[in-house]
Amino acid sequence: MSNITSCMGPQNLVSSILKPILILEFILGLSGNVFALWILFFKSPWKACNIYLLCLVVADFLLLIGLPFRIDYLFRGEDWIFGESSCRFILYIISVNFSASVVFVLILAVDRFFRILYPQHAITRMSVRQAIMMVSAVWVGVLLLRLPPALNVVLQSHKNSSKLICQSFLSWTWPSLEMRVYNVVQLIEVLIAFILVLFCFVRVSLHVNGRSLKPHRRVKRAVRLLLLLVIMFVLCFLPTVIVSIFLQGFPCSAHLLVSLNASLALTYMNSVLDPVIYCHTNAWFRDTLKGKSNSLGLTKFQMSVKTNRKS
Repeated sequence: MSNITSCMGPQNLVSSILKPILILEFILGLSGNVFALWILFFKSPWKACNIYLLCLVVADFLLLIGLPFRIDYLFRGEDWIFGESSCRFILYIISVNFSASVVFVLILAVDRFFRILYPQHAITRMSVRQAIMMVSAVWVGVLLLRLPPALNVVLQSHKNSSKLICQSFLSWTWPSLEMRVYNVVQLIEVLIAFILVLFCFVRVSLHVNGRSLKPHRRVKRAVRLLLLLVIMFVLCFLPTVIVSIFLQGFPCSAHLLVSLNASLALTYMNSVLDPVIYCHTNAWFRDTLKGKSNSLGLTKFQMSVKTNRKS
């Protein structure tokens, strides 16, 4: 293993801030996604949209598996004790969460777009079987796309120390030709998805604002959902790929490394924001929360007509 110090000095500047942030993200993300998993499996009917939501939950659990290891790594003072294979695996599933979240957020945006503007389109009538086939292909593509970083050596040693570094940014700072191509592909992936989500939001918003009649609450909820997806891209996905491009081939500096760690903390926040997506998309998730709040006497929310009819 090679010795490396230029990237690790600035790490100490942000690790004390990152630890409580990652712990909070883990607690909120785990509680929200466990609740979502229970609703989607045992309460909600099986339909295409809920299949997409379930895939987001699965992607979040990949991140939630990796976060405790990253938190332990920070508490040990940037020392990885679980071996190189586990380092590769943890960084791999966290990166899979990133790509899967980007793709399924895009799929949700496109689904809302067609349901509002083209409700008779075949996309809005997709069967559960067709949805499962589509998301299966997406998962295969994501798992393959994220293999290159896992195949690169990521576990290295501090100079004059037995501590081991497990960081994905090492493959960005001294990238091979294959990693340069991979980083560019990742940037293109996120930019294309962001542009499409933004397009869906603008088109649906213009459609709603251009109508003389007051929009149905389902349409208003779809507009809010699309706005939330745009905000999620800006907060959680774009910063990491932009900072990674600046890191590519340049020596580590305090400013770049602080920016990278801040962007990664924002990326991990997608698991906390996803339950808000479920509230805007799944009536059972939304009404279960409303029912709990009403039972405590805090609110008097009206239940969804759809879930009431099912009950």
